[in-house]
Amino acid sequence: MTKLSQNHLYQQIRRRLVAGLLVVVPIWLTYAALRFIFVSLDGFFAPLAENLLGFPIPGLGFVLLLLFLYFIGMTATNILGRSVVQFWESILERIPLVRSIYQGAKQLIQTISASKTLEGFKRVVLIEYPRRGLFTLAFVTNFVEDKPHGRRFAVVFIPTPPNPISGISIILPESDLMETNLTVEAGIKMIISGGLVTPEQFAFKLKGQDASS
Repeated sequence: MTKLSQNHLYQQIRRRLVAGLLVVVPIWLTYAALRFIFVSLDGFFAPLAENLLGFPIPGLGFVLLLLFLYFIGMTATNILGRSVVQFWESILERIPLVRSIYQGAKQLIQTISASKTLEGFKRVVLIEYPRRGLFTLAFVTNFVEDKPHGRRFAVVFIPTPPNPISGISIILPESDLMETNLTVEAGIKMIISGGLVTPEQFAFKLKGQDASS
């Protein structure tokens, strides 16, 4: 094996390991945090409830966890709560390792909570944006027609990595869309990972040309 191929193999392994960490670590941290809160609440309140009532209440820890999350969510949506949340986020974002993990977990939760929004993405395309010669990944969300002039336009959403639910929407002629072989799920993975997670074969069709890879 040549040195060039060894470097290529090393880079490929390193890229996939980092991509795997970006997916696994936020999920594990979310699970660990929820489990810790569940065990703490159940361990404290379950014995109290059993002493008061004389019998255990199955599922009390789960109910308390839901009430706890609801209370935190209610607090975070008012003006004072948002200020507190922003204050703690500003502290976490100053700590290098914690910042990366926290942001990854936050993006994961935002993506899951926006699943209904993501269902509106019809297909993945490339468009020339922000200027000709540069290609940007975009999701087709709708079509509009200029019937008096016989023209059809596409409404596309251009996400900003690593959050697939924030970005801009633009309207452009349907003929300017460049079709790809990506599924919506694959496109979202590319956005979240900042391009670290890419399909084995990425095929697209330039305007007026056959599919390329």
